[in-house]
Amino acid sequence: MKKRFFSFAVAAALVLGLAGCGGVLVDYETPKSEELSTQYDFYSDSQRELSSGMAITPEQADEVFLVLISCGMDGKVSSVTRKAGDEGHCTVSALGSLGAFDVYYTDGVVDRVEKGGKELYPEMYNVLLDCKVKVADVKNGLGTDVIGQRAYIDILKSQLVAVSEDDYKEFVETVVKDSGYNWFSIMCEDGTGITFPGSMYFVGEYGKQDKDGSILEKFGTISIQEGETYLYEES
Repeated sequence: MKKRFFSFAVAAALVLGLAGCGGVLVDYETPKSEELSTQYDFYSDSQRELSSGMAITPEQADEVFLVLISCGMDGKVSSVTRKAGDEGHCTVSALGSLGAFDVYYTDGVVDRVEKGGKELYPEMYNVLLDCKVKVADVKNGLGTDVIGQRAYIDILKSQLVAVSEDDYKEFVETVVKDSGYNWFSIMCEDGTGITFPGSMYFVGEYGKQDKDGSILEKFGTISIQEGETYLYEES
């Protein structure tokens, strides 16, 4: 009986201790945690900040994180601010981003993202052109010498699927063409995307990518045809 009473006493003390420290412990592991942690070194801190700051679940915070990535965020979320009485709106500040993102959401799902009065999501202008181009070094097989550079953009798969042929054409002809990178990649959160070897804008390989944006498994090829149209052919 004494053992049982002691266990209850310890449990009660732990509960009171947690309450005094600010609340209940939250498990931030989600089905996407491992993949996103590998892809973005600032994911974990950002997810926690979004979850607590927006009062949403870790799973919902994952989706908000991905939306903000597609809007050009490329650094750790540093703060989330909500105005009293305005539960469906918050401002998100991130390291390396000029100005804060205004995030409007309902039940943890993002409805709209604005920055400086400009709608970034889900406005269906040419979203490819609004993605920030990021550059990384390409090293030799030993990893000792830099032998070139690659470039890439991050975009949600749902946004890429909705891109029109005209928007795709505008992007490859104004951003990829003559860029001079070893390869240029459009990278989605599900590990797939489009890669242009040698930054050849007229041939895009679609498939499963590695963390550097190279194609591991090719699903198909997008190529320019006569009349300036593009054709997708499955591999």
